[in-house]
Amino acid sequence: MWNQRSVFVWLNPISEPAYQPYSCVLEAVWGADPLEYWGGFKNLSYDEGVGFNSPLANDGIVRWGLAWANVTNSHSDQSRAELVVSFPDVNWGFLQSVYGWSALQYQAWVRGYLHLNGSYHQTVAIFMDGILEFSVDGRRHFGGDFYSYRRVPLILRLAPGEHVIELRLVRDVRALGGEGDPTIHVVFETEIRHELLTIDERSLLMPEATAWKLGSDWASVDVQNNAANWVEIHSISSPDFPLAIKEPLHVAPYQTRPVAFRFAAGVASRVEFPIDVHYTTFQGRTLETRSFRVKFVDRSLSQPQRLTYLHPASIVSYAILRPPPSASACVSNQSDASLPVIIGLHGAGLDADSVQVREMMDAAYGICAWILFPSGVTSWSGDDWHTWGAADIRAAINAISHWMDAVSWTGPGILADDWIAIGHSNGGQGVWFLTTHHPDNVIAATPVSGYSSIENYVSYNMWQDSEPLISSILHRSRFSFKHELLLENTAGIPILQQHGSDDTNVPAYHSRLMHKLLEETNWPSEYVELPSKGHWFDGIMTTAPLLKFYDDALRLRPIEIPSPYTINVPSSGDMTSKGGIFVDQLQSPDIMGRLHVKKDTRHGVWHLKTQNIHRFHLSAKICQNEIPTVLVLDETDAHIPVDPRQCGSTWYVRDGDGRWMSSKQTDWQSLSQRYGRQVGSMDAILRTDGAFTINICSAGIEETALQISHNLLQYFAADARITSQCGPSSVSSARGPGDIPGNAITLSLGNELSNSTSLLYPIRVTDEHIILYKGCSIADSEKNIDIDSNENCHRYILDHEPGMGAVFLRPLDNEGLELVVWGADMDGLEQAARLVPTLTGAGQPEFFILSDSCRWRGHAGLYAAGHFDKFWQISMGSYISNGI
Repeated sequence: MWNQRSVFVWLNPISEPAYQPYSCVLEAVWGADPLEYWGGFKNLSYDEGVGFNSPLANDGIVRWGLAWANVTNSHSDQSRAELVVSFPDVNWGFLQSVYGWSALQYQAWVRGYLHLNGSYHQTVAIFMDGILEFSVDGRRHFGGDFYSYRRVPLILRLAPGEHVIELRLVRDVRALGGEGDPTIHVVFETEIRHELLTIDERSLLMPEATAWKLGSDWASVDVQNNAANWVEIHSISSPDFPLAIKEPLHVAPYQTRPVAFRFAAGVASRVEFPIDVHYTTFQGRTLETRSFRVKFVDRSLSQPQRLTYLHPASIVSYAILRPPPSASACVSNQSDASLPVIIGLHGAGLDADSVQVREMMDAAYGICAWILFPSGVTSWSGDDWHTWGAADIRAAINAISHWMDAVSWTGPGILADDWIAIGHSNGGQGVWFLTTHHPDNVIAATPVSGYSSIENYVSYNMWQDSEPLISSILHRSRFSFKHELLLENTAGIPILQQHGSDDTNVPAYHSRLMHKLLEETNWPSEYVELPSKGHWFDGIMTTAPLLKFYDDALRLRPIEIPSPYTINVPSSGDMTSKGGIFVDQLQSPDIMGRLHVKKDTRHGVWHLKTQNIHRFHLSAKICQNEIPTVLVLDETDAHIPVDPRQCGSTWYVRDGDGRWMSSKQTDWQSLSQRYGRQVGSMDAILRTDGAFTINICSAGIEETALQISHNLLQYFAADARITSQCGPSSVSSARGPGDIPGNAITLSLGNELSNSTSLLYPIRVTDEHIILYKGCSIADSEKNIDIDSNENCHRYILDHEPGMGAVFLRPLDNEGLELVVWGADMDGLEQAARLVPTLTGAGQPEFFILSDSCRWRGHAGLYAAGHFDKFWQISMGSYISNGI
């Protein structure tokens, strides 16, 4: 099927904009394809004599070249092409000596041909390992399968004959390494589909049994619709086991969706048995069935075992659980004693279910703790253990109590809020995230061979230059992952860092740097550097220093937070409480919030000095154990007493004159104020409470909706239903009782986007313009007026133009969010759709307006970008290019 005779390769090193660090991929997310300046790769014909300017190549010019794919055809319905692309004429060594790993990141385009035999149209599933973007016959598809998950193929209906295939190759150090020649290896595989529905048995996720009792009852399998008609999954059944799904599942044409189902019985009565999936098409209504087989695996109580549960996004996820010995001496035979949980975070590209992870803590078995390895939903933890991954961690911990009941556990209980966070590589970075963002939960931390932050791993120094304000906005959107700046939050948490001196994957510089920075916070870490050791070796998580640290952390807990201490609060919404103080809202999203806390425990007086804090409350844990009697805020004469009866239901907030007051009212939690899961940059959309809903508001954009659904499932294992309903009422109904309550993604062209349900929302799309309102005075957040009536607003009017697109968050009820993806035309919509979150670290703010030039200039081509404040108003630090 793949025509080997003509694979054409053209190098384009993301030009000036692009050998970004790990962000070579991420700037590709923003567009940043310099060939678009010349009309795009599809409009360029192979010509060895034609050159293009490039700062990477000798003489500053790159030219066309030829490469040959290794093609195998297992049978007439399958074809596989493997391609390795390299550019030996580029002086990579010198570039790296100046710019580091950033210089080893580049992009290239290749062109080949797919020949489909026969005389009629056929359905073809396309798998694309290592590819972020490609086109078929000039029709571009963004998202691909950069990390080679193979979870979601692109399914197309193709005519017989030859089809032009163009692949945009992106080299990324974090995914492909920083040693040796910087080559790109990709796989393009095709498979003809004859059946209407494919059950992807490789995606099957099942719980493991404990002494043949099911510790969890959730399971999942992906179904792929190979037809141009909608499919409805009615039910799942088995002659050997009672099964159930929550409700019928609608699968759009060529869409893949996970089907979550439950085992109604708690005993694995049979090891292996069949399962039938019953479905109909909207066209035929004839009930059809496809079958697959499942097999239970049984584990003893002393073994690591797979535990399944529902992620907050209503998908089935899993973790590997290892309970403590049931007769553990740790609890002095007290049946009601409880133990903390060791949370082990795996590295990038590693499944929690792998032997490497399951056996990682074998030498530590018997210590006084539960051991839990969350999956993070995917082998890359979706977003590197941040918003999406952290939600999976909490869901995994909460599932342990159900497991205890289901298997009749008689051993120690669990302290679900006390974590020893350990992790390797990317998991080590995840430990820094947990320690700086969930400090009241982490009682000890061990980042092993971990990098300090995304943009410190492979620097972003070769991104496209832009207006400095735009660069600062993107940097603020990534700020929550810049752990180096949040280390004051770790005060009171014992930390042991371990790193191999010969680590060429994550240099030991990262741990040395964090060790130095921690010392400057007056809460230093222990640091162990292992001579002649590399990135990984068997027993790396159970070295003698680590085993001693685990034991000491469990034996000596709890450790008091030294007073005074400082809390740093990024505007991302990922920060929970520190010392019992939970910040709900900042004054402005443009700068970090800070609290300097000094506790007079003898008299119960807390002195708090605040910076950029608007509203906070005291956590439930502190209200149970250490209730202050008085809060003294910002050294004022106002001493605010704390009512112990309403400790957990009282907010401390600045009034209109900037004075602190206490409030027990909850009516501020409304559409007009930003709170809870709504807080943060565009990643906040990932805090969905249920499956996503993708609303199509214009005709002819179904493929874009399908692409977004594809990417959510590929990169986060997230589910999304697609609907043609549109408008505020449809968004609200999608979150109502008996329906899917998740966050919404709304797609629209031209003037077909309805206004927000909030009258004060500052972005409007009209027949000919996008209007942005900035500097609005919203003294009373509950004023029931339209923003057009606010005379204090500055109006910025951007005319619709070809290729213009926009993406912005809007509020829904009950902490919900709607992500609007808009285009003046299809080109603008497709450019905007690529910025729906897929890869962590791209730095998408809460709103941005794209010009057509973003296709080659990336973020430098933005017309507007920025953040929303606590009243959903555009912040003063946001960027708008022009206006009247």
